[in-house]
Amino acid sequence: MTDDADLTGEQAYLDAAYEQLARMRARSEHLLHTMAGTDPDLEWALLRRVRALADTPRALCFGRIDAGNGETWYIGRRHVEDEEADPVVVEWRAPIALPFYRAGRADPMGLTRRRQFVVDGRTLLSIGDDVFAATPRDAAGDGRDLRGRDALLIELERARSGEMIDIVATIQPEQDEVIRSAAPGVLAVQGGPGSGKTAVGLHRAAFLLYGDDAMARANVLVVGPNRTFLRYIAQVLPSLGEHAVVQTTLTDLVPELGGGAVPPEPDAVTERVKGDGRMATVLARALTARRTRSEEDLAVNLGVRRLVVPAAAVEAAVDRVARRSLPWSDGRDVLREQLIGLVAERYEEVAGPPPDGSTLGSQIRRSDGLKDALDRRWPSVAPVTLVADLLAKPAVLAAAAEGLLSGDEQAALRRRRGRAWTASDGPLIDEAKDLIAGQSRTYGHAIVDEAQDLSPMQLRMLARRCPSGSMTLLGDLAQSVGVWARRDWHEVAAWLPTPAGVRVVELRYGYRSPGQVLELAGRLLPEAAPDVTPTLAVRPGRSAPRRVITEAGELLDAVVAETGRLAGEWPTVAVIVPSRLVDEVVAALRAGIDAAVRADPPGRPGGFRGGADAVGEAVADGLGRPVTVVSAEAAKGLEFDAVVVVEPEEIAGERTDRASGLRLLYVALTRPTQHLSMVASAPLPEALAG
Repeated sequence: MTDDADLTGEQAYLDAAYEQLARMRARSEHLLHTMAGTDPDLEWALLRRVRALADTPRALCFGRIDAGNGETWYIGRRHVEDEEADPVVVEWRAPIALPFYRAGRADPMGLTRRRQFVVDGRTLLSIGDDVFAATPRDAAGDGRDLRGRDALLIELERARSGEMIDIVATIQPEQDEVIRSAAPGVLAVQGGPGSGKTAVGLHRAAFLLYGDDAMARANVLVVGPNRTFLRYIAQVLPSLGEHAVVQTTLTDLVPELGGGAVPPEPDAVTERVKGDGRMATVLARALTARRTRSEEDLAVNLGVRRLVVPAAAVEAAVDRVARRSLPWSDGRDVLREQLIGLVAERYEEVAGPPPDGSTLGSQIRRSDGLKDALDRRWPSVAPVTLVADLLAKPAVLAAAAEGLLSGDEQAALRRRRGRAWTASDGPLIDEAKDLIAGQSRTYGHAIVDEAQDLSPMQLRMLARRCPSGSMTLLGDLAQSVGVWARRDWHEVAAWLPTPAGVRVVELRYGYRSPGQVLELAGRLLPEAAPDVTPTLAVRPGRSAPRRVITEAGELLDAVVAETGRLAGEWPTVAVIVPSRLVDEVVAALRAGIDAAVRADPPGRPGGFRGGADAVGEAVADGLGRPVTVVSAEAAKGLEFDAVVVVEPEEIAGERTDRASGLRLLYVALTRPTQHLSMVASAPLPEALAG
């Protein structure tokens, strides 16, 4: 640590940097106003710059590096320069900033010192120095040194607010390597709970957009598992000055599902079949079957003339178009033009060339005969109709699935016409849209969270939107809990375009959950995910996980009491429950939590305001309330100060496969940043009981 004189000097430097940032933004706003309406490309670039220069509550500058050649660079959130265009702060994404994140005892990367700031708003609280000159270059260390340890631990101890914050000031070397990896190819990031993989993915998006206007125009696609998760991460990229990003879910990419809350597939077998890659072939066959042959000639009446094209010639035109493998709608348009040409040729045979300026083509196009012939052989079809007919008409499904799906699999797909769509119908509709109209919206790069659970049909959705294969997959095989749970990332990448190959990297350290929590949850891994290396915690916790065992009739009272106790200590508490208990626990907490909370808790000066407004359900209410009730499935990717896991054994039993159920429980247990409690009336899983 450094003395007060250093602190005063660095504070003065930061104050000057903020003044220069305000000057730069004012100049950019003036240029944007001056150039308005002149050059769209320039105006777009200026607007992007104005947004990038916006001030935020997060630190502008978070450290500096001193090189052996005497140069000093201040590293921060964005580039700041003075009136002479000399850098005041260098943006974290710039190549010169690399040693700030990567330098270590084994390789100082030319630095003599790295200085880390601990900042609150614009106020510099403390300074920590890593001095490299006195350290032997070949010192290997134990592999668990942390960069900017003091700042990192302060950040990890911050109370959670219901929104993810960026980690740009405390990015660790293993995380930085992922963030700065080259864009081409599929990069799969295996990271345990709290390894920062989601934050790494978002910072990678910002890095890939740095100075790349082509990428900014194409946009980066960020796909999350649900809307609750998207609300949680929504502010990270704007805080980094990036807006050229589309953040969505796979369900929201299919507007035909109707928006709003789309229910999951109630039956796991049906979900599995709908997600199977064979469904792409089944849908293609069902669409091709709509094209029928006919022995009827094409007859068009134009005034007193009746023009007839033999059926054989029409069928030959259909075959020519079919061989071109066009999207269905394009094929129909091409066939229409070919049939118009055949009728026009017939006209010339009987009446000679049409007069100049003739409307012959338009007349043929409007004729009932042409429309009838076209509809009979190549009918128009909507994507939702194709899928609905396939699932609701057994004969249609049997013909399309012959030799591909068994009788039991076909039975699992059948549904009543008019029944509400489910989430697993989305990829089928999206596939049908691609077959019929082709996909027009693609992205420069795709970043996909919780990718380990995606079905082949969902992965095909992503492949269509990023045909270059430039993708980052984020996930944890130990948290793979869906019907498509994987044990190897190459199984996921097999469904994606990979012209630039596949790379798998692992984040070894867990920053979110304290050591006691990871140790307890890790006891499940030998059975739940034996191939996954346990995550190494970077910090111990303040308290050991707590077990509250009660009678079945007293479960809700025990949940209220334990939640109230924790709500008196921590700003955010999650109550993670089996799906069937969500509504019951919400009601119990709203009715009884007030009496369980101390009047003036240390973490909440002025007391805790309980009641209905203090308790929310994650899907319906978001994550902004002090107490959030959430199912284990919906808790993936979220974090809270304290967590109460209710009926762990029942959570594990929500999957028919025991290993998958234990992985779901592993997800629930690893959500806290500070403290974990378990409340149960049933016996705990054996691994957790001791």
